[in-house]
Amino acid sequence: MHPRHYRLRFLLDVARAIVWPQVACNAALHAAGFHPTPALRVLLSLLAVPLFGAVRTSIAQRRNKAYAAALGAEPVPCVRGRWPGNLDIVLGFVRSFKEDYLMQFLDDLFREHRCKTLNMRLLWEDQIWTIDEAHVRYMLAGPGFDWFHKGYFWQERMESFLGNGIFNRDGAEWQAQRAIARPWFAKDRLSDLNIFDQHTSTTLALISSFADERQAFDAQDLFARFTLDSASEFLFGKCLDTLHGTLPVAGRAKMGPKGTSIDDECGSFAWAFEDVQVQVARRTRIGKPWPLFELFHDKTTESMAVVQKRLRPIVREALEKDTRGEYNDEESTFLSHLAKSTDDPQDIASAVLNMLLAGRDTTASVLSFVVYFLALHPEVMRKLRAEILHTYGPDGRPSVEDMKDLEYLRAVINETMRLFPPVPMNLRLSDSDPHVFPASGSAPKYFVPPGTGVLYSVFLIQRRTDLWGDDALEFRPERWLEPATTKLLADCPFAFTPFHAGPRLCLGQNFAYNEMSFFLVRLLQRVASFELAPDAQPEGSLPSQTWKMRKGRQAIEEIWPASSVTTFIKGGLWLRAVPVGM
Repeated sequence: MHPRHYRLRFLLDVARAIVWPQVACNAALHAAGFHPTPALRVLLSLLAVPLFGAVRTSIAQRRNKAYAAALGAEPVPCVRGRWPGNLDIVLGFVRSFKEDYLMQFLDDLFREHRCKTLNMRLLWEDQIWTIDEAHVRYMLAGPGFDWFHKGYFWQERMESFLGNGIFNRDGAEWQAQRAIARPWFAKDRLSDLNIFDQHTSTTLALISSFADERQAFDAQDLFARFTLDSASEFLFGKCLDTLHGTLPVAGRAKMGPKGTSIDDECGSFAWAFEDVQVQVARRTRIGKPWPLFELFHDKTTESMAVVQKRLRPIVREALEKDTRGEYNDEESTFLSHLAKSTDDPQDIASAVLNMLLAGRDTTASVLSFVVYFLALHPEVMRKLRAEILHTYGPDGRPSVEDMKDLEYLRAVINETMRLFPPVPMNLRLSDSDPHVFPASGSAPKYFVPPGTGVLYSVFLIQRRTDLWGDDALEFRPERWLEPATTKLLADCPFAFTPFHAGPRLCLGQNFAYNEMSFFLVRLLQRVASFELAPDAQPEGSLPSQTWKMRKGRQAIEEIWPASSVTTFIKGGLWLRAVPVGM
């Protein structure tokens, strides 16, 4: 069944779980010649639903027990909630998402059960969560790569947003998308920093104007505009020009789906692009029953209409230019290559949206958290500026080759992505066969039932103290210059995977490093320091005071980290910048 037919899939699931048991019950009563009163018939029909569910569960458990024994594996430790179906755990996830620090509820569960892999058994279905890097490695780069996929249910939730793009497909379709995308991230293309330079200059001019007036500004919003303008020009050969739109104003900014919101064309596009991400993330949290809440109305429809309205003319123009044979080698872009590969505008739009998501949101997320940490740690800011000024002076232009020698800059970026990876959580679905996770540390081989969803948290893996030391929750870039970290990544390469890993390793990894490094060099040539501006944060976007009484980073965090598809700062990152010379 195609992922777009989510309503039909849901209704068939309902029929199997609710309608079929009642039909079978009434058929059995008729075959037995038993004719109960209407009231008793209704009661027996209703009782048939949980009875059939219990029988199916019992059969599945017996089958899985036999599979596990044959494979020499043990069942994954199971969370035992107080309510049937672990409904209290479901509600705990929902409450925590609204009130707590990012992934705090999940972190607490792992600590309570003293293990790194858990079966949540949500609503009577197996759902495995893991923060074991060995299990993640098995799925992403080991033998399990052929057995664990994004899967139908991921595709179903993302279909209205990402369509048949590279992040929403498996197997041959994914391979075809990757083959199309790979040439546009080749080394010779990455060495051209002119696009970064142009949009960096525009961004820094805006920051300088705010700094001269000592005005607070939303850095997260600016970085999202910078990365969107850079990505659109790199991919389309045409800039969406969001940096010249209206900017949010301190004290008057409205909360958007992820950060702040502006009521102009650029702001409407950003709001819609982020709202779709929030909606599909909501579907993931609900799980398989999510279509129940969208039976009569797809909640991404309005926002996707805004997004498509902005992209449709660009796609149409690319197809028309290709038809007229107007593209030459100098004009070659990702979009022009797509136009040569297919004449289906929807396929092109899907590919474009996948790349815009990677090019805008992930990079903007990292830049936002880098600057947040520089504001929190002025000693890191001073050390990083010293390295940059020693290499380039106050206005030297960096190149791809010499940026690789900026060891402390790379350490700052890596340490930021360790604590706040741009994609904090991901998932896989096992195929129709039983599988076994390899033994890891003191944990035995764990059995994975057929067709089981496995969610893994890069966010929590990269904060584990048994991997990163007792100071794992501290922002300490120096760890990346120490032999211990080199040894850790040699022994446990999946302890740090902000760009994914294995065959699906992010094609834009070098592009992102170059873009972030170039921008930060230019930024710190112009800015001496940053100060957080909590007085400018929109109402409801600052951390709860109850966080201060708890353990871990939530006790010291000055912003509210959150996530949809990517990590972001709730309400934006409001700062005041101090320019050089003041």
